[in-house]
Amino acid sequence: MDTAYYDMCLVSAGLPECDENGRPVFDTMCISELKRIVDITKAYIVVTSDWKYTDGYDDLLEMWNDRNMPGFLIDTTPNISSHRGDEIEQWLKECKIDCNYVIIDDLSVENFNSSQVDKLVVVDPFCGLDELAADKAIEILLRQIENRNV
Repeated sequence: MDTAYYDMCLVSAGLPECDENGRPVFDTMCISELKRIVDITKAYIVVTSDWKYTDGYDDLLEMWNDRNMPGFLIDTTPNISSHRGDEIEQWLKECKIDCNYVIIDDLSVENFNSSQVDKLVVVDPFCGLDELAADKAIEILLRQIENRNV
């Protein structure tokens, strides 16, 4: 949600890159695309990003609500590894329900387990979640829903 492009726009407009709590101001285009994903798929959100290391779930949830972010932030992945794929896998095991999911991240594919690659949308950290990436995320989620209904 925090992109280098949006940071440049904020700086050039003389606006702060962070809020009063020191958290990055999110790119409005990325938020719009996340809202589109949530509206179409009814997805819930689990944070896997490095923010979870500095802000716990309660702090992230407060920020999410204060900023009127789309969707429901239901959890963060456990801090068990430096490998994001392992943390996602552990969260899925602990969740104890078989759920549809998509991973949207600006980390490269090497940071995820091979079983997750078909559910991964890697975004450019400069521009973040754009229309094409959101379309791919929606396609991945809808395909999983369709396959369950077959």
